[in-house]
Amino acid sequence: MKIYKKTAVCAVLAAALLLSGCRAGISDSSSSGATLSAGGESGTSRSYMTLLYSSADSFNPYTAKTDVNRQLCRLLYEPLVKLDDAFNVSYSVARAVELNGTECRVTLKDVDFSDGTKVTADDVVYSFNLAKNSGTEYAYKLYLARSASASGSESVIFRLEKADPYFANVLDFPIIKKGSDSQTDSDSVSIPPVGCGRYKLNEDMTGLVVNGASVDASDYNIKEIQLINAPDEESLSHYVEVGAADMYYSDISDGNILRMSGERVSINLNNLIYIGVNNAYGDLTQEVLRQAISSGIDRSAVCRDSYYNNAIAANGFFNPLWEPVKSVQNIETTANAEITIENLEKIGYNNLDSDGIRRNKSGTGLSFELLVNSENRLRVSAAKLIAEQLSQYGFRIKVVEKPYSEYTEDLNSGNFQLYLAEVAITPNMDLSNLVLEGGSAAYGIKKPEEDDENAENGGQSSSSASSSGSESAASGSESSDGGEVSTAAMLIEGFYSGKNTAADIASALQTEMPFIPVCYRTGVLFYNDNIENVNNSSVSDIYFSIESYKFK
Repeated sequence: MKIYKKTAVCAVLAAALLLSGCRAGISDSSSSGATLSAGGESGTSRSYMTLLYSSADSFNPYTAKTDVNRQLCRLLYEPLVKLDDAFNVSYSVARAVELNGTECRVTLKDVDFSDGTKVTADDVVYSFNLAKNSGTEYAYKLYLARSASASGSESVIFRLEKADPYFANVLDFPIIKKGSDSQTDSDSVSIPPVGCGRYKLNEDMTGLVVNGASVDASDYNIKEIQLINAPDEESLSHYVEVGAADMYYSDISDGNILRMSGERVSINLNNLIYIGVNNAYGDLTQEVLRQAISSGIDRSAVCRDSYYNNAIAANGFFNPLWEPVKSVQNIETTANAEITIENLEKIGYNNLDSDGIRRNKSGTGLSFELLVNSENRLRVSAAKLIAEQLSQYGFRIKVVEKPYSEYTEDLNSGNFQLYLAEVAITPNMDLSNLVLEGGSAAYGIKKPEEDDENAENGGQSSSSASSSGSESAASGSESSDGGEVSTAAMLIEGFYSGKNTAADIASALQTEMPFIPVCYRTGVLFYNDNIENVNNSSVSDIYFSIESYKFK
């Protein structure tokens, strides 16, 4: 086993740098990291693992900028709840979560911070306010929460903008001790907040150790986490590729995957890749045409060939792994030529011209532009593959690549026919911003009041998301209480008042097809193949089962 030994001088320098305001990591010559092939001393299981971090960044979960430090914060600070890899709630600091309309009451477990003090409702409220006002993913997820207040020392009441039956799913913000984020050392240098995580920083803050105040240390085989400083992308890439760290996670947001030998496991993300539709353009106003486009896409091939299997084919609008909709989502993940052609002929596209373009009796061809951000190479690849797939059924799809600024300008102005995009769906599975007019990603969804005006002006639009659903109702879409409904948009509105279920919405969306789901992206976790019991790692907690980790 190759181990880089720390010298006393390096340790002193590291501590000195830390106290001067820049937490020092372990440099190349003083790293305590091990290569991936190492399993420990002969016949001995290792009791530590090595991870990467940035010494220039913070260990405050609400100010950390780097992915590696944000992931380490998951070990230092526990949330009320966390989600497993199938988006199921697992209680952490919370003992119970009760929802009653626009009020959510959370009862706390008996948990201690690393300094031995109790976690109280005041600490949770303080952490909520930090999360809500931060520039992090936690603020993005807590959009429905108006306020939080303590009800005694063991209960917190969250008040919501509107009822949300899956609000518990977004309560994974880190809990820190009230006021500890403003603490400094004797030199007035900020120090990390106090947490109640499974691990805590060691005395010189160059590594992590099991937090015996919060967990039973005897349950943990990994007693220590040694840190290797990766101050920039170049050094991070180097350490990953040579196997200096025992684990490395990437959400592959930029399409680049750092290769690391050992085992790998996919991490399910709630990031939807979809084709947006200008519902006011030509025959795209017809749900049958949108369904034809959907059935003509081989989603499995897109996942394989454009996303290199770092995606899951969408069998509906919600994440395929989410249990509440598994029985009602049945979009085929491979192309269905029979259904595609049948739907096209149903709306009069019966003739193929000499160029292979399908046309209707008036001579209008199935010719559309597909807008895509030129700066995302995976999405460009997916757009080109989808265009090629649809060409087999008489579509001519021109892929229009534009820089992000021009791409978003066209979306905001409505200057598009089709577009390919990615959106991060919040863990409460709210699709409102994609479906409801005025939503932040509802490009192409018309205002209901525009319908009459467009009709009078002889526009190409025939029905908005609020009126086209009459066709869905005619085809048998019903709410959970048996009442007929018009649109997915109306169902979503009713969902928050308890009238409809997620299954109702999933079924209506599949009929109405206001946009076309393609796939859900996945991230990847690489780890030393000598580590056993890496189970249920999730985007909510990469180190979900760390208490069970064991080196062979």
